[in-house]
Amino acid sequence: MMSKLSLSRRQFMGVAGGLASMAALASLDFNAPPQRNQPKIKADDFKNEQREVDVLVIGGGMAGLFAAVKAHDAGARVLLVSKGQVGSSGLTPFAKGIFSYDKKNAKLSIDEFVAQVSASAIQTNNPVFTRQLAEHSYERVQELKSWGFFDSPIYNRSFMKPLNERRIPLQERIMITHLLKENGCIVGASGFMLDEERVIHYLAKTIILCTGSGGFKPNGFPMCDLTHDGTIMAYKAGAKVTGKEWNDGHPGSAKNSGSSYDNWRGQVEEKPSTTEVTVNHHLGVDLNYQAYVLGGPITMGPPGQGGNGQIAQGGPYVPEAFRDTSPPPPPQQGGLLGIQTSRNPRRTWSNFGQ
Repeated sequence: MMSKLSLSRRQFMGVAGGLASMAALASLDFNAPPQRNQPKIKADDFKNEQREVDVLVIGGGMAGLFAAVKAHDAGARVLLVSKGQVGSSGLTPFAKGIFSYDKKNAKLSIDEFVAQVSASAIQTNNPVFTRQLAEHSYERVQELKSWGFFDSPIYNRSFMKPLNERRIPLQERIMITHLLKENGCIVGASGFMLDEERVIHYLAKTIILCTGSGGFKPNGFPMCDLTHDGTIMAYKAGAKVTGKEWNDGHPGSAKNSGSSYDNWRGQVEEKPSTTEVTVNHHLGVDLNYQAYVLGGPITMGPPGQGGNGQIAQGGPYVPEAFRDTSPPPPPQQGGLLGIQTSRNPRRTWSNFGQ
């Protein structure tokens, strides 16, 4: 590993200055009255640090946790960096149905399962990844159980258990914004601390981006903070971005439509559980057609019926398996941390980008 990165002074100042500007933006109080955008933080005030590791894992969700654990168990010096609290930011808190294919008790063979998922996805899935999911999910679920993942709707404690047991270093509230490239290879990453005026440059043999998906969807459902961080960093570094071709739609609440918490309808408070090989479509093909033909918000109701009383004739063929429009079951636990939530049965359809 190189002891220091051979960036030019211009490149280094460009990265550091850009990071300082982003940190200044992150420090703004968005509840304050309108005022000139004159942040008090200056790029020259930031201190620069450098760290070296074998494997840098960016992201503290489910993927980041397993990446850090497996890299450590393989003998690498690992550092996990997250812009939020491990297990408590991004889409991870909403992961409630954890797939587990038990080869001994499965109702379908792996071949049958892969075929059903491919049919459900209208052949847009990658069957190699689907097969890997079936082959390895059971073992991963057993690890999650041993960490106490299924015992609480809050995941930080269970995520920290394997990290603490292995003494894997962790830095939270670090916003990674740049991948560092040299001679055609990714050799590190740079970011800034959210709580201190520091820019950190990481040098690593391997960078693993576990930064969430990112979806072109209305604010609120499924999440409002899938920001494409990793996608943009990888793209700027020259990576080919794939897997963004399909983006399914979901109905959202008529009330507080921009709130991701409300749109999950109490699922935040649920403890996670395992699911098996049943393939549920729930894609709302009929709702897509209703929104396209009639326009505007469409109230979720019986298949083929819009909320304004009009019924669109014709439309795409909807296979029987795709016609289930029933809402998710109510949570089994009470409100999270004593917060009681109400379940509003009225749900409306929002078109992409609105």
